[in-house]
Parts: sequence; C-alpha cells; structure tokens
Amino acid sequence: MKSLRSALPMAMAVLLCGTCAAGAQRMPPMNRTEAAQLYAAGRFPIVNDQPSNACRAPAKPTITFLDLNGDKRPEALFIDRGPCYLPEKAWFSIAAKGADGQWQQLIGRTGSVRALATATRGWIDLEWQHGGKTWPLRHDGTAYTAPIAAPTGVVSTTAPSAAATTQRAAPSTDAAIFLAAGFKRRGNTWRSDCDDPGTATYTPGAIESRSDINGDGRPDAIVTEGGTYCYGNTGTAFWIVSQQSDGRWTLVTRQTGIAEFLKTRGLNGWPDLLVGGPGFCFPVLRWNGSAYMPNRKEYQGKPCK
Repeated sequence: MKSLRSALPMAMAVLLCGTCAAGAQRMPPMNRTEAAQLYAAGRFPIVNDQPSNACRAPAKPTITFLDLNGDKRPEALFIDRGPCYLPEKAWFSIAAKGADGQWQQLIGRTGSVRALATATRGWIDLEWQHGGKTWPLRHDGTAYTAPIAAPTGVVSTTAPSAAATTQRAAPSTDAAIFLAAGFKRRGNTWRSDCDDPGTATYTPGAIESRSDINGDGRPDAIVTEGGTYCYGNTGTAFWIVSQQSDGRWTLVTRQTGIAEFLKTRGLNGWPDLLVGGPGFCFPVLRWNGSAYMPNRKEYQGKPCK
C-alpha cells in the first residue's frame, strides 16, 4: 500500500473511468456473512442469494477496492447501471470498514463520481455529477457530504471556496441530528428504535446528506439506516430533520424507502417527496405545512396506479 500522495492518482484513475482496474487493490478476504454486510452497506441488500438494487431488482454492481485515506485499509467503490437510476442510469456508493469491523456507507448517489487532486482530513475529495449539475463532496470525519451551505442541495459547478471545502458540522451537531431523528448511540454507532439484533444486512444510522432542502437558509439533514430485519424487502429507511430558528433540530418525516426530492413543491418551500422502494409505482408525499402527506403516485415522472 502506498502513501495517500501516491494513492491520489491511482484512486483518480479508478473513479474517473468507473470500472477500470487501474489503482485497484485485491478484494480483502471475507466470509459469506461479511460479504453480505458489505453489499448491504453499498445499498445492495442480498435477496434470494443475489444483490438487489433500489428498485428491488437483481443487480450486478462492480466493486473496486482502493484506499481513499491512506490508512492502508481499502474502501469499496460500487458502480451499478440500469433503468433504476434515472436520468443517468448510473449509481455509485462507497463503503468503508469501521473500527468495529462492520462496513458502513460513506456516500451513495444516483449519477457519477470522480476524484479531485485534493484531500480533506486525509480523505480524497470527490465530485458528484447528477442531473447536469455538480456537487463537491468532502469527508466530514464520518462520511462524504456536500457542504451544509449548499442551497436546496444544488452546488455551483464553479470551484468551492476554501471555507466550503473544509466546512464540517461539530460532533455536537451530528448528535443533535441523530437525536432529533430518534436515534440512540450504541458504542460507535447510532441506531433507531428498531434495534436490529445484528443481522448481516444491517447498516447503522448515517447522516447521508446536509443541505438547505426548503430554502429557508437553515440546514436540513437526511439520516438513513439499512437492513431487511427492520425494513423488509425495501431494506432501508430515512429520516428528514430540520434546524429551527432557535438552533434546535426537529423531525420532519420518517419513511421506509429511498428519498427522492422532486421539482414540485408544497407549502413553505418543501419539495414533493417520492419514496422509492420495491415495485414500479411509488408514493409522492407533499408538505401541508405541518407534515408530509400522500399526494399521488408516480413512476419515472408519470402518474401510475
């Protein structure tokens, strides 16, 4: 294993070309249980002995192992393609093994990712491309996230300022986000009240993104947790929490599935929320001023039943 400085160009080569092998490392030895947990961390839960995607269809993601932070332990880069991931028909996720030996997701998004020639807190900086826009991704000490100051989840394609690239929520803020979502700290992880007993598909709570979702100038956050024990064939759930004017964090909604914000909006600037999962017709919720309520059903932007 080489140093982070020498690992940068290798990791960039892998991330730039997606499935090529340049700079890739050998898959670390693991048994069937750990392999299943790795796939779950990449958001490809094992169903009927086969990885499945967000649409709960069989998936064959490529996995490339590379060292993103120079600690001589490989992270796993997943890349999958198909009609489940519109509009680019592409998905990527990155998982790392924690101190407890469990694989945990660092980032997962529809679109593509590439490495930059810089690093933050020892982790290679990334750039996410989706829907014709570009988001800078920086490791905040726990996972890869977009800067908190990003309005409505959209970041300019121009180079971010030095302050934006190094911005990180304080540990107390992370705790406030998890607590607002109803999570409790167990050792080095945060867990919901489902309290998975330790099944192979379980992935603990993670702050998947931070952004100003409703355009009120204050940060919001999405917390996720995975596992078929708690969430059945859907395999994942999410919580949306929002910071109030007095600094407190409050729960906006909790849903089983995958969150996707649409262009249409409800009251107070909150975007309509499509809850993805198994099947081909998904519920869309609209904010009524106090809660997200069922509004319609859609598939690929069209009404469905």
